[in-house]
Amino acid sequence: MSSILSYFHPLNKLKREREVYLEKHQLPDNLKALISAPLPDLDDDIFSLEYISVDFETSGFDPKKDALLSVGYLPLIKEQLILSKAVETFIHGGEKINAATAVINHIVPEMLEKGAPLKEVMDKLFEEFIGRVIIVHGSIVEKRFLNHYIAKEYGLPPLPLLWVDTLQIEKSLHMYKNNSETSDFRLSSIRERHRLPEYSAHGALIDSLATGELYLALLKICFEGVNSNVRHMHFDFTRPI
Repeated sequence: MSSILSYFHPLNKLKREREVYLEKHQLPDNLKALISAPLPDLDDDIFSLEYISVDFETSGFDPKKDALLSVGYLPLIKEQLILSKAVETFIHGGEKINAATAVINHIVPEMLEKGAPLKEVMDKLFEEFIGRVIIVHGSIVEKRFLNHYIAKEYGLPPLPLLWVDTLQIEKSLHMYKNNSETSDFRLSSIRERHRLPEYSAHGALIDSLATGELYLALLKICFEGVNSNVRHMHFDFTRPI
């Protein structure tokens, strides 16, 4: 029975998807390195994995008509967010600013004029993804824009990447506790519920930091009182609600 459960575990399913992807598609060297990198084993300690916390700021939710404006990320290694490796890059050519998003992310055309080309930003991001689990809060935007870029730039289907979503983990905790008191799963609201500090600024870098901190807090809640020897990947933290 355990071997059957192991076979259908999302992590092993993702490993098989990567094998098929590599066989089926001709990939440029950077994407081949990313998809060929080893995934964690089921017995690996979740706390010891290498992560990268990521946030995209965009002009809207539809990558076909909206633009990716900035990308922020920083590594999370051995339960430490590496601030010295934190990166925020504005994207030149993404001048599809609208008033609604500008109020939220404070990105104006002048910032984008000094930004980097989209391909340069994405190539660097893919390099940072290699061998790491990607942390996001509400993965819809990041996945949509990433998948759109992959399709447009390389003519490829979505990459089989390993994502963890702090929004989905929080929802899972609420379901587990039969807690229906709140329907507010915004990053700032969840952080407040877990007594994490408030960040007044809003942007790709700040949000990636805030997401990384929240993930560490959620992991500690999920494994509270659990022996470190069993904090492994059999815990299905990749499954969305």
